[in-house]
Amino acid sequence: MMISPNTLVILLGTTALGTCCGLVGALMLLKRRALLADAIAHSTLPGICIAFLLGGSRSLAVLGVGALLSALLSATLVSWLPRVTRIRKDAATACVLGIMFGAGIALIGIIQRSGLGGSAAGLDGLLLGRTAGMLRSEALLFGISAMMMSLIILALRKELLVSCFDPRFGLSAKIPARSIDFLQTSLLAATIVIALPAVGVVLTAALVVIPAAAGRFWTDRFDMLLAISALIGAASGLVGTLISSLHADLPAGPVIVLSATTLFIISLLLAPRRGWISRHLQQRSRLQDRQIRQFLDGILNSELEGSSGVARKRQPGITAAIDRRNRLVSSRNGWIKTDSQQIRLTQEGRKRAVRARKALQIWREWLTSEASIDRDLIDLDEQDIEKILPPDLIDTLQRSIDHRGTS
Repeated sequence: MMISPNTLVILLGTTALGTCCGLVGALMLLKRRALLADAIAHSTLPGICIAFLLGGSRSLAVLGVGALLSALLSATLVSWLPRVTRIRKDAATACVLGIMFGAGIALIGIIQRSGLGGSAAGLDGLLLGRTAGMLRSEALLFGISAMMMSLIILALRKELLVSCFDPRFGLSAKIPARSIDFLQTSLLAATIVIALPAVGVVLTAALVVIPAAAGRFWTDRFDMLLAISALIGAASGLVGTLISSLHADLPAGPVIVLSATTLFIISLLLAPRRGWISRHLQQRSRLQDRQIRQFLDGILNSELEGSSGVARKRQPGITAAIDRRNRLVSSRNGWIKTDSQQIRLTQEGRKRAVRARKALQIWREWLTSEASIDRDLIDLDEQDIEKILPPDLIDTLQRSIDHRGTS
């Protein structure tokens, strides 16, 4: 398969753009400003129209300056309105989005009716993107701009980390919080502006938010989130542009966003800790462990009452399948011994059952002494209880239990 030089340049440009969108999107996600990307993207439309009306030029540089100024104005309004009015930030974001986008649509209508050639000027292309129609010089310009912004983010990684998670510490460490916050907003606005020719006003916010949202499934670390989001964004730009170049009837912008969506769905399902499949398996495993714990505890109760074991019959409320699985797992781990009549605990099984019972007693004791703790937390496994409570507190609670039992 041969790729033309012009297509190769566009591939490099969209890959760099996807990388930049992933990095900026990760910052916005951590700052809980994902909706701001959508507001700024739609707010660029009136700036594009005004730039065309004033300059009368089809140049993407002229239209980009108008879009950037409009984006910064909308970001300022979103930040200013909640401070001077009783409007909440989400409502302010929605108001600015609707007003600016409505103004842009109205201006497009004025341009088209005035005979100035708005469609030929590229305004329609900026609505939905026109990646395949970009010139080589434009693709190189956007690619270089995206890489420069990515380098700025990497160079200020520590300051951005503090701004996202602990702004108060940043003030004590003499980190200019307001300047860093303004820089993040400016980077978002600039990223959206350079993404307009690729995916358009309507889909730019998706390219910013989706890679970061997908990356969040894979990690809890700031550096790793930046790296994964950038990788997903780059892969989306590369794959989407490549598919569009092979199928002329598929526009590149929507295909890039669909590629990012595919990676998001994969992350949603297959991420090792936060993915749906992993979480389902963890919940199933915890339920099975709890049933086995109750199974061993029932045998331990019978032995403490003087019996040598329990009869081989199904426990009340337990289905035959669950009963067989409990016996199989317990036998495989060496916790029980069975004969034709009874089930008995082995030495290891007794240790396992006693450990679980003591841990649960300690947990209940702690909940009793701390009335503010949610009572629903009482049904935890011994491994979780031993991780949550420190050893010295466990010893103190155990002595309290033993003292109450002997008094």
